[in-house]
Amino acid sequence: MVMFIGCGGEKTETAPQYEGWGKYSYKHFVFHYPEGSYWGRNIDRLSGAYERYLQEDCAFLAMAFPKDTIHFYIHNNDVELAQLTGHSGPYHTQNQIHWNRVPPFGTPLAEYLVDNMGLRRTDYDFLRDGLVALRDYSGSDYHHNAASLIELKQFIPLDSLINNESYARQESRPRQWEAASLVGYLTYNFGINRFKMLWQTTASFDKAVQELFDMDMKTLEEQWLGFAQARYKGIHKETIYQDSSKIE
Repeated sequence: MVMFIGCGGEKTETAPQYEGWGKYSYKHFVFHYPEGSYWGRNIDRLSGAYERYLQEDCAFLAMAFPKDTIHFYIHNNDVELAQLTGHSGPYHTQNQIHWNRVPPFGTPLAEYLVDNMGLRRTDYDFLRDGLVALRDYSGSDYHHNAASLIELKQFIPLDSLINNESYARQESRPRQWEAASLVGYLTYNFGINRFKMLWQTTASFDKAVQELFDMDMKTLEEQWLGFAQARYKGIHKETIYQDSSKIE
């Protein structure tokens, strides 16, 4: 039998206030930004985009809106972020997101929501990476990108994706493309709730796939690639997205 377990929440932290920073409240968010910065001057546009991302992401993930107001800090770069927070890059807590302005724009919120779904962290790194990438609002078609890797002879086999050590050794972009494509295939064909069961499984991956999706690993890989190649068919390899930082 496949076993599933969950986890509890974390304590809400007091949102820090930085000298020379402004803030803007909009629905589920309070945005914090250096006065005079680009996104400070365009905060009405950015706030509307993130509220839309939140609405769509929560619907996709079948989760309730966060109970706490999300304090979204827009740092100018990694250096300034580190000086103020002590962190070397973007991060989040129970009620804060600290972003360094590096796209894709949907990634910081996707990471925050995925880590606050009320589930324990999955044993499979590619599932988390793929789910976050799928919701990054980059404009990339990850099914197209994943299928293109076959033609480029860079395809990463499924058994290498599910092994965390092997997965970590792969180049970041191809492994992200494939992870997002596979997660997209699973959620599209079996639904987010069945996917969450796979996320939480304590069984071996092949056993969980058999019990949840009624197929073996070979069939899963074949079905997924057929799904991805349907998006790639007839598209020349030179049109492959090389930059997932584009936004719609």
